[in-house]
Amino acid sequence: MHFYALDRKSALLRANWRRVWRAFSLLEVVLVLFVLGVLAATLTPSVRDIIEKSRRDAEKRALDEIAVTITASFDETDLTNLNVAALAGTIGAADTPTVFSSSTTSAYATTDNGAWFAKIGRLRGLTPQVGVAPAAQPELANLAGNPLGNPRLLFAAPDETGRQRFLLVSLIARSEQLALPAYENNTAWFDAIWNHDWESRTATLPAYWQGRLTAAQRAAWNQGSGGLTQAHRFVVRRIVLPKFRVTVNNNHPTEQAFVSFNNTPNAFTAPANSGASTTPEILGGRLVTINRGTAWPGIEALRFRLWENATVTVQ
Repeated sequence: MHFYALDRKSALLRANWRRVWRAFSLLEVVLVLFVLGVLAATLTPSVRDIIEKSRRDAEKRALDEIAVTITASFDETDLTNLNVAALAGTIGAADTPTVFSSSTTSAYATTDNGAWFAKIGRLRGLTPQVGVAPAAQPELANLAGNPLGNPRLLFAAPDETGRQRFLLVSLIARSEQLALPAYENNTAWFDAIWNHDWESRTATLPAYWQGRLTAAQRAAWNQGSGGLTQAHRFVVRRIVLPKFRVTVNNNHPTEQAFVSFNNTPNAFTAPANSGASTTPEILGGRLVTINRGTAWPGIEALRFRLWENATVTVQ
């Protein structure tokens, strides 16, 4: 009897300890889950910010590289296939102008021969398939769109004196999160982006956008804690191509000076003994040739790339 009582008492103690241990383990699990939940709630915004920053930084680098290629294209004499600055009025009769972005939302449905991203692709050694969507050409798709599936956009500013401006932009947000206003081919639309600070974490939207987005769309851009907004998720690169002139001092009594540029032979003529005359503005990087003679084409006297205002004398 004595041993039986001890054994029974020991069994009861073990059972009680098991119940206590099970309860303690459950309490521990609940506490651990609670702590993890608090940590997750605390860290989630930071993790999201880290991911978004990483995406923005990667896109900034990608646009910087594309901008370098665009700038390099300005030296190309093949205006139809390679030079991105091939705008109407600045190209020869046999050339076709660059196709720039004309929508802020639609992905590129096809690849035009003169599409800006097709020209960039060729300059990088690719062979774009004309008439085929960039999405079906992986390497070209990496140029025409960003990792979130939004199109990268290149806009050319309307013509202005002294320079030609370009905007290379990319939205690092899903289309259902943030919306861009519809494209308008005018200076005010272009300048609203050009003159805005898109790097600031507290920047509000340009005033020009206010009436072109819905209240919900504006609220999405302005959403953020502590005065922060979403403006920094619009990555913008500004490209400026200067314009120059050629002044011809023709003091020769009988010979004319024939100035060719924009792939246009004899685009400007300085008559014999006409003194100083100046060409219209010419985009930087263009090849300029000067011929002289009593009649076109005469003989070539000079050939140079135009990267500053130039003066030529014929005597």
